[in-house]
Amino acid sequence: MEFTIGRVLGLVSQLVVVCSPRLLETIQVDGVDLVPGGPTRTASEIAGLDAVAPDAELIGIHDGARPLVSPRLIERLFARAAEVGGAIPVLALPMMEKKTLKPLNRAVAAQTPQVFRAGSLRLAYRLAERDGIHGQDTADIVSRYTALSMAAVMGDEDNIKVTYPRDLDTVRSWLRSSARSGEA
Repeated sequence: MEFTIGRVLGLVSQLVVVCSPRLLETIQVDGVDLVPGGPTRTASEIAGLDAVAPDAELIGIHDGARPLVSPRLIERLFARAAEVGGAIPVLALPMMEKKTLKPLNRAVAAQTPQVFRAGSLRLAYRLAERDGIHGQDTADIVSRYTALSMAAVMGDEDNIKVTYPRDLDTVRSWLRSSARSGEA
């Protein structure tokens, strides 16, 4: 988690980390506001939103299980959200046409961070909480409860989500390679 925090910390004016209450004492990073998460993703995101300064104009929500997020992606997302209201990183998912087995790029996979205007984001989560709705991701909640425009921004294939043990091997390999090249 500390590596993910380090990738984001210098790029934002306030960094709120929402985590399991049992992890609160294990994370020791200066300049980070730690907040205990709730029983659901929505409850945890509301806890994080409540800790963000009231005068924030844009808020990005990032999944700490994506430790390889690049500063360039973060900067592109905040810039695009400032223009249109929201920005989501996506990667095209190839699908195969049944008859010809020709690849099609119609579906996308959303990544994080996802960045939105603060007022719309907060409103969407309050309404979701009221209705007991738990969306798939932040964009799902925002699109369900607001008319905020959102832009798809080209995601990053290195911005993988650590879901399975083999994903940790991928992250370790990337870190070793980046350390050798001076990127990390």
